[in-house]
Amino acid sequence: MGLFGKSKQKDATIDQMRVLLDNFQFADLQAFCIDVIGEKPVIDKEHLSNIEVLDFIWDKYHKGAMQFSQLKEFAIKNNIVSESFFE
Repeated sequence: MGLFGKSKQKDATIDQMRVLLDNFQFADLQAFCIDVIGEKPVIDKEHLSNIEVLDFIWDKYHKGAMQFSQLKEFAIKNNIVSESFFE
Protein backbone atom coordinates (compact mmCIF):
# COMPACT_ATOMS: atom_id res chain seq x y z
CA MET A 1 0.00 0.00 0.00
CA GLY A 2 1.49 3.29 -1.06
CA LEU A 3 1.10 6.78 0.20
CA PHE A 4 -2.20 7.25 -1.62
CA GLY A 5 -3.73 4.11 -0.09
CA LYS A 6 -3.17 5.45 3.42
CA SER A 7 -4.75 8.76 2.49
CA LYS A 8 -7.89 7.05 1.17
CA GLN A 9 -8.15 4.96 4.34
CA LYS A 10 -7.86 8.06 6.53
CA ASP A 11 -10.52 9.84 4.42
CA ALA A 12 -12.88 6.88 4.91
CA THR A 13 -12.28 6.98 8.67
CA ILE A 14 -13.01 10.72 8.77
CA ASP A 15 -16.24 10.16 6.83
CA GLN A 16 -17.27 7.39 9.25
CA MET A 17 -16.43 9.64 12.19
CA ARG A 18 -18.58 12.45 10.82
CA VAL A 19 -21.57 10.15 10.40
CA LEU A 20 -21.07 8.65 13.86
CA LEU A 21 -20.71 12.03 15.57
CA ASP A 22 -24.02 13.12 14.01
CA ASN A 23 -25.69 10.59 16.33
CA PHE A 24 -24.21 12.10 19.50
CA GLN A 25 -26.20 14.48 21.69
CA PHE A 26 -24.47 17.35 23.52
CA ALA A 27 -24.28 15.35 26.78
CA ASP A 28 -22.80 12.36 24.91
CA LEU A 29 -20.10 14.56 23.39
CA GLN A 30 -19.17 15.99 26.77
CA ALA A 31 -19.12 12.54 28.38
CA PHE A 32 -16.83 11.26 25.60
CA CYS A 33 -14.40 14.13 26.17
CA ILE A 34 -14.24 13.51 29.90
CA ASP A 35 -14.28 9.68 29.87
CA VAL A 36 -12.06 8.98 26.87
CA ILE A 37 -9.96 12.05 26.14
CA GLY A 38 -9.67 12.94 29.81
CA GLU A 39 -10.34 16.63 29.32
CA LYS A 40 -13.43 18.79 29.42
CA PRO A 41 -13.57 21.24 26.51
CA VAL A 42 -13.68 24.92 27.38
CA ILE A 43 -17.01 26.19 26.13
CA ASP A 44 -18.88 29.46 26.31
CA LYS A 45 -21.65 28.81 28.85
CA GLU A 46 -23.88 31.46 27.28
CA HIS A 47 -23.79 29.77 23.88
CA LEU A 48 -23.62 26.05 24.63
CA SER A 49 -23.15 24.37 21.31
CA ASN A 50 -22.19 21.04 19.84
CA ILE A 51 -19.88 22.89 17.46
CA GLU A 52 -17.38 23.89 20.16
CA VAL A 53 -17.27 20.36 21.54
CA LEU A 54 -16.99 18.83 18.06
CA ASP A 55 -14.12 21.18 17.22
CA PHE A 56 -12.41 20.04 20.43
CA ILE A 57 -12.87 16.35 19.49
CA TRP A 58 -11.60 16.88 15.91
CA ASP A 59 -8.60 18.77 17.24
CA LYS A 60 -7.76 15.92 19.62
CA TYR A 61 -8.22 13.38 16.80
CA HIS A 62 -5.85 15.23 14.46
CA LYS A 63 -3.28 15.58 17.25
CA GLY A 64 -3.43 11.82 17.91
CA ALA A 65 -4.94 12.17 21.40
CA MET A 66 -7.82 9.86 20.48
CA GLN A 67 -8.68 7.30 17.80
CA PHE A 68 -11.78 6.45 15.84
CA SER A 69 -11.91 3.04 17.55
CA GLN A 70 -12.31 4.79 20.92
CA LEU A 71 -15.23 6.83 19.60
CA LYS A 72 -16.81 3.70 18.12
CA GLU A 73 -16.45 1.72 21.38
CA PHE A 74 -17.88 4.62 23.40
CA ALA A 75 -20.88 4.95 21.07
CA ILE A 76 -21.71 1.23 21.28
CA LYS A 77 -21.12 0.99 25.05
CA ASN A 78 -23.36 4.00 25.74
CA ASN A 79 -26.12 2.88 23.32
CA ILE A 80 -25.69 5.86 21.03
CA VAL A 81 -25.62 3.44 18.07
CA SER A 82 -25.79 -0.32 17.79
CA GLU A 83 -23.02 -2.54 16.44
CA SER A 84 -25.02 -2.99 13.24
CA PHE A 85 -24.47 0.73 12.55
CA PHE A 86 -20.93 -0.14 11.44
CA GLU A 87 -21.86 -2.93 9.02
